[in-house]
Amino acid sequence: MSATVQAGAFLVCEADDGAAATAPLDTTVISESVSIVLEPRDIEPPAAVRQLWFSWLAGHLHLLVSQIEARPGVPREEGLDLMLQSTRTDLDAGLPEQAAAAYVKLQELARICRFFLGLALDQPGTGR
Repeated sequence: MSATVQAGAFLVCEADDGAAATAPLDTTVISESVSIVLEPRDIEPPAAVRQLWFSWLAGHLHLLVSQIEARPGVPREEGLDLMLQSTRTDLDAGLPEQAAAAYVKLQELARICRFFLGLALDQPGTGR
């Protein structure tokens, strides 16, 4: 699930919800989630924290993927299609059991989330 802001309150969308493709994005929540995961650490976070972060990123990524796929202005190149499918596969697989591998996977998902947020916010043809 991912939180989006609508009229000052949170709107929560399930991954398979058709409304996710048109839901407004809360860029602050998504960006802060990415920043938290990518913050440098000396040790891997505990399993419960890793699972929490995975649930945040999974929700954000499901929402962003839906929006990217629904936007006609986003160029659909083979590389983007592969990245979207690879992200879905990674989310379906969940986190690895080993702490270091799970933490690396979270960091990868956070970077992908940041990239997809940029794509979702891009306004083709406006120079922004």
